[in-house]
Amino acid sequence: MRFLRIALTVVILGFIASAIYISALVFQRQTALEGVGLGNVTWMVAQAPSEFARLEQRVSAFAAGDPAISADEVKLRFDIVVNRLKTLRTRDVENFALSDPRIGYILDDLEQALETSRPLLAELHVPGTPSRILDILEPIYPKLARLSTDANVWNVARIEADREGLFALQWAFTYVAVGLIVCGVFLTALLLVHNTLLGRAQQVLQQKERTLALQNARFDAALDAMSLGLCLLDAHNHIIVCNPRFLAIFGLNAARATPGTAIADLIDADLLADHVDDQAGDSGDFALLNNHTRHLPSGMVLEISREPTAEGGWVCTFEDVTERHRAQNRIVHMAHHDNLTGMANRLRFWESIGQAVRGLSMRAQPFAILYLDLDRFKEVNDTLGHPIGDALLRQVAERLRATSSARDMVARLGGDEFAVLHYCLDNSADSSQALAERIIASIAQPYHIEDNEIVVSTSVGIALAPADGTDADQLMKNADLALYSAKAEGAGTYRFFSAQMEQSLQNRRHLEMDLRGGIKLGQFELFYQPLVRLDTGRVVSGEALMRWRHPEHGMISPAQFIPLAEETGAIEVLGEWALQQACQDALNWPHHVRVSVNLSPVQFRGAGLVDIVKAVLATSELDARRLELEITESVLLQNNAVNLESLHQLRALGLTVALDDFGTGYSSLSYLQRFPFDKLKIDQSFVRDLADRPDSLSIVQSIATLGRNLRMTTTAEGVETQAQLDIITRAGCTEAQGYFFGAPMPEAEFRAMLMRQDRVSADV
Repeated sequence: MRFLRIALTVVILGFIASAIYISALVFQRQTALEGVGLGNVTWMVAQAPSEFARLEQRVSAFAAGDPAISADEVKLRFDIVVNRLKTLRTRDVENFALSDPRIGYILDDLEQALETSRPLLAELHVPGTPSRILDILEPIYPKLARLSTDANVWNVARIEADREGLFALQWAFTYVAVGLIVCGVFLTALLLVHNTLLGRAQQVLQQKERTLALQNARFDAALDAMSLGLCLLDAHNHIIVCNPRFLAIFGLNAARATPGTAIADLIDADLLADHVDDQAGDSGDFALLNNHTRHLPSGMVLEISREPTAEGGWVCTFEDVTERHRAQNRIVHMAHHDNLTGMANRLRFWESIGQAVRGLSMRAQPFAILYLDLDRFKEVNDTLGHPIGDALLRQVAERLRATSSARDMVARLGGDEFAVLHYCLDNSADSSQALAERIIASIAQPYHIEDNEIVVSTSVGIALAPADGTDADQLMKNADLALYSAKAEGAGTYRFFSAQMEQSLQNRRHLEMDLRGGIKLGQFELFYQPLVRLDTGRVVSGEALMRWRHPEHGMISPAQFIPLAEETGAIEVLGEWALQQACQDALNWPHHVRVSVNLSPVQFRGAGLVDIVKAVLATSELDARRLELEITESVLLQNNAVNLESLHQLRALGLTVALDDFGTGYSSLSYLQRFPFDKLKIDQSFVRDLADRPDSLSIVQSIATLGRNLRMTTTAEGVETQAQLDIITRAGCTEAQGYFFGAPMPEAEFRAMLMRQDRVSADV
C-alpha cells in the first residue's frame, strides 16, 4: 500500500507538470494567434489607395462639371478617406509602421493633405477650388500605393514566421500527448488495483450490514417514529408489540399493553363493535374488518386498516385523520359556498337549479330565479375602500337571507351579484314579485359601517320556471336579460323576463354595429346649449351635446348611444371627433364665448388624452382659454392618481376644467382639495326641487358659497322657470343653463343667437 501511495503521488505530480506545460503552450499559441489579425492590416492599408482614388475621381468629375457628382458626394468621399486614415492609426498598423520609418511619414503626409484640403470643401463651387484640391492630393496617391505594396510584403513575412511557430507547437503537443498516454496507462493500472481492494472491502461491509439487518428485524427504530398507531397481534389476538402512538391514541398506559395482553382487555367492547367480528367467542377471538373509518366519542376520527401475517396474526394500523376530515369538509364547503358571505356560490346555485328543474317533472313545483346586483356598488368600493365594500356585501347577504323563506336558496354569484332560487307556493309571478319588492325595500335601508352611513339600491331580474325555460343556462340567461332591462329602467326596479327582451338585446347589437358605421359615415353632429352669465344675462358659453341622426331611426338620444359607445370603446373616437368639431365651431363665434365639451371616463383610460387635446388646439388654432372640459366624479374614482395628473396637464394648457353633476357623488368635496377646478356645475336634481324643498335650496346656497370662497364659477343646471332663475340668482350662482334660456340647438342656430345678442348689445 505504501508503494501504491508513492506511485499515485508520482502520477499526480506528472499530471500537474504536464498541465503546467500545456498551459504554457496554450498561452504561446494564443500569442501566436494574435498575429492572425495582421492580415487585417494589409486589407486596411490596401483600402486606402482605393478610397483616395475615388476621392480624386469625384473631385475631378466635379471640376469637369459632371452633373451626377454633387458637392455632397465629394464631401462624403472626403469623410470616408478621413475615416480610413483613422483606421490606419490603430495599434496593428502602428506595429507595421515600426518596421519602416517611411510609413509614418506617408501617413503624416496624407493627414497634412487632408487637413489642407478640408477648408476648401466649403468653397467647391468657387472656380478653381477643385483644381487646388487635386494639386494638394496628387502627390499622395503614389505613396499610398507603395505603402500597400510594403504592407503585403510585411504580412507575407509575418505569415511565414507564424507557420514556423505552428510547426514547433505541433511537435511540442505531440510530445505532451505521448507523455499523457503513458501516464494514463499507468494510472489505469493503479485504478484496477485500487478497485480490487475496494471490492474486497465492500464484501466485508455487506456481510456486516446483513448481520445488522437480521438483528433489527423487529423494526425497533421504526415503531417509535411512526405517525400511525401500530399494533401487531398473534393468531389469538394477543399483543406482540405496539408503538407509543397506538397507546396515545387510545389513552393506554405502557405498563398495561405488554406483550401477550389480549387486545380486548385494552380497548372497550363498544369501541370494537364496529370493527370486531360479531361472531367472536368468549375467548376473545375476533377479526378486524378491512379498512374503515371510526369516529371516537372524543371527536377523533381514525382510519383503521389491517393486514394478515404469515403466522395467522394481524398488523393493525390506526391513523388519526381528524384534521384531514375537517379539511375535506372545509374544501367541500368552500367548493359550494362563497368565502365572504358564507352563502351558496355559483356552482352550488347551478346544481340547485338543476335539481329544481328535475323536480318539475316529478312534483310539478314551479320556481323562479331572481338575479340581482347592487347599483353603484363600485363607487362604494372606490370611495370608502374594499374592506367597507366587503362589510356591505356581508350585510346585504344577511338581509337577503332574512327576506327569503327557509325553502329558498340565496347565493352570491360573484362581485355584487346575488341570486335567489325561490320556490313558489302559489301563483309563481305574484310570489316572485312580492319577494322582489321585499328585497328591494330591504336593500334600500341605510347601512351603518364604521361610522359611515351607506345607501345603495338593487335591481332585480326575474325568470320563471317552467314558463321561461327548463334548464339552468336558459333560466339564468333570461334572468340576466331581465336584470339588464331593470337596470336600464333605473335603480331600485325589477323586471320579469319577456320575449321582447331578447329582441331588445338583438336591437342593441344592431345599434352597436350601426354606431360603428355611423362614425365612419358622419352621422353624428353637435348641438349647443347656451350657458348664461347671471349678472349680465349674456350667453358666455355653449355646451356641446352630441346627436346621432340615424338614417332609419331618426334622431337617437344620447342616453341610448353614449353608454353603448362607452361599453364598446367607440367613445374614444367619438370624443376626439366631438372635441375637434366643437373647437372648429367655436372659431365662428364671438371671441368672448367659450365652448364646453364633456369628457367620458373611458377617454381617460388611454394614455393619449392630453396629446389629443394639444393636437386639437393646435390644428383648430382655438385659444385654449375658450375651451372648457367637463368631467364627472367617476373620472376621479377610476385610477384617480393618474387621472389627476392628466387633469393637471390639461389645465396647464390654459383651458378650464369643470366638475359636472356636483353634489351627487360620495366624496365630491374631497376632490376640491386635490384639484383646483375652475367651475362647479350644480346637478339639476337640486335645481328642479328648489321651489318645493328647502333642503335643495340650502344645498344650492352652500355650493354657491363654497364656489365663491374657492374662487370657482358655479353653474346651475336644469333651469326651466323664472322662479328657479330668481332663486339661484339670490343664492349667489354665477351662471345658469337650462331650457329657460334655450334647448340644445344646431350650431347654425346657436351662432345666430350669439349674433343677435351682439347686435342688441351694440344697439344699447
